[in-house]
Amino acid sequence: MTNIMASLNINYLLIEHYKKLNINEDELAVILVLSHLLSQHNQIVTADELSFKMNFDSKKIDEILAVLMRKKIISLEKGKNNMKLSLKPLQTKLFNCYKLDVLNEEQVETEETNRQIKNVYAIMEKELGRTLSPADVQRIREWFNLSYIELDILNAIKDLKVLNKKVSIAAVDKVLLNKAKAKEINQEGITFLSDKWEKSLDETIKIAKTKWLEDE
Repeated sequence: MTNIMASLNINYLLIEHYKKLNINEDELAVILVLSHLLSQHNQIVTADELSFKMNFDSKKIDEILAVLMRKKIISLEKGKNNMKLSLKPLQTKLFNCYKLDVLNEEQVETEETNRQIKNVYAIMEKELGRTLSPADVQRIREWFNLSYIELDILNAIKDLKVLNKKVSIAAVDKVLLNKAKAKEINQEGITFLSDKWEKSLDETIKIAKTKWLEDE
């Protein structure tokens, strides 16, 4: 956790989550100033030093520090000769908030991807005039695994219609490949997509040759 925490902006996470951690604005101000002083390699930070930087007197800051300790936001650690204030409890809480944020974002992304895949299924079934085969389903999912989104696929279908070409899984596949190759050549001057794409297509063709149940 230490290495990850070092790479995170603790003050940003604090401002994002202080309300969730039951920290009020006075307490937030004290924490931010304490964090600043500790970042300046001040081993021992006292209420008097904090009051010098703030509009609160040392008595008020002592009261706030006591509340923060009860809330397990800050702690006292034993130094070489004295006890010193530490923000480690807060850092642990913020790291847990960060992990939860990441999990929530991943969940949202997964749900959004699944929504887009289902939409493409419905659109392709409408264009093909039939239920998708297992091979069709596999290929559509591969498009998303290759980082395409619903809009890319809809644009490929639109391109085919503009050219009065029949919409099919293979035709959409070809449009996506050509666009990807053109983009890579434009950016890198060379493309390595064909081999990767053909290998994936070969796997899909094998699936297409397998027998599947007739639609009910």
